[in-house]
Amino acid sequence: MARIIVVGAGMAGLAAAARLAARGHSVLVCEAGHTVGGTLGSWQYDGLIFDTGAYTLTLPAAYRDLFIKTGSRKRSAAAALEDRVELRALDPVRRYLFPDGTRLDLPNASRGRLHAAFDEALGTGAGQSWLNIVDHGSRVWDTIRPVLVEAPGSGERELARLLRTAAGRRVLTPLRSLRSVAGRWFTDPRLFLLLDDYARQAGAGADARRAPGVLAAHIYIEHAFGAWQIVGGMYTLAEELRLRVLERGAEIRYGARAIRIERSASGAVSGVLLADGERIAADIVVAGVDQAVLTRMLDQPSVKTQYSAPVGTLCLVVQDPPTMPHETVLLDQSGPALRVHVAGERPTAWTVHVPGVTDAQLDADGVLDTLAARGIDVRRKVLARHAITAADREAATGAPGGSAYGPAVTSLRTALLRSPVRQPVTGLFHVGASARLGGGLSFAALSAWQAAELITGA
Repeated sequence: MARIIVVGAGMAGLAAAARLAARGHSVLVCEAGHTVGGTLGSWQYDGLIFDTGAYTLTLPAAYRDLFIKTGSRKRSAAAALEDRVELRALDPVRRYLFPDGTRLDLPNASRGRLHAAFDEALGTGAGQSWLNIVDHGSRVWDTIRPVLVEAPGSGERELARLLRTAAGRRVLTPLRSLRSVAGRWFTDPRLFLLLDDYARQAGAGADARRAPGVLAAHIYIEHAFGAWQIVGGMYTLAEELRLRVLERGAEIRYGARAIRIERSASGAVSGVLLADGERIAADIVVAGVDQAVLTRMLDQPSVKTQYSAPVGTLCLVVQDPPTMPHETVLLDQSGPALRVHVAGERPTAWTVHVPGVTDAQLDADGVLDTLAARGIDVRRKVLARHAITAADREAATGAPGGSAYGPAVTSLRTALLRSPVRQPVTGLFHVGASARLGGGLSFAALSAWQAAELITGA
């Protein structure tokens, strides 16, 4: 049984802690803040809970496996994911509003309905064009899943093997952008706008047109496995995972900011140093932090890395709101889109994500004016507002500039080969959005699974 410290009570850190504690290890989670969930976040006002981070779950199997594998063996225990939270399939997944006034309601996990919705909104042929990029994403996922996703510790060597084959190069398109791949089928510029939005959500940098073709896998995953909401708010998932960590005998310490990962004379991990001067010994450290934070904790020189766009968030309490879907995306020719989230069970609580803005640019009145110009005028209905700036996100997570998706995905390598789960330092493991397999709630859970498998097999 190893003494393990998990740095950070974000979703990846909690997932790793639950798995490792369930396998009999002594696990301590050190969380700098006073809540769990990391970038998931929430804000409360007069009984309303706002999701301030992710609010849609794809690939829920990652959490189903997590809860089953860490659950009690007692038949009476509520072990499965659906025993702890209520999952609800979204339909539509989201509504897209194009600059020319076109509206597209995206169906959930149905090829036939997807084809029909695109044809109806964008014209005959648009549905098949979109299905072509979905099918390309399916081929990408089928190629990387057994080699990189389901193979803990995989990385440079395995990717190089894939690229040595003609089939691997044809699917992974190492030198082609997502736009270039889609250009074989797309003619309508509105389809490219939609494609760019998916790329940005997958962590593309400032110019989504440079996003690599492998990001089509994210499109496939959403369409194939569906998009889900958690009734009561996404933060409910973090709370249930916190309880699972405690049920398995692990400890969570709040206000415990780890500032350095300490090493023995041999160079192996020996523990962590907290900001208050306390040293905690450990055999293994699992770092659920941003890559830049991990570099500082190792006293290594910082590496200049491009990060995905910062995101500002505006929480609104809207009186007598219009009927809205779970998510509405206002696509824009000039750059990132506004995203409006309205949870079905609390329609007065709106969360507006404003990507690519600095703190000075997060102008609440300007955001409301933009919504009004696109047909969503609630300026006279707002009872309360609360802004979460990029600086707030940076302070909470350490991600440079308040980036929501970690290092920017601008190439095949940055898409598939982020910071390795097994670090070069003996006894150190990295999980979360900056680590392989990348950003997103489900990939966070998968990186935690990889770490637990590597630690158990060590």
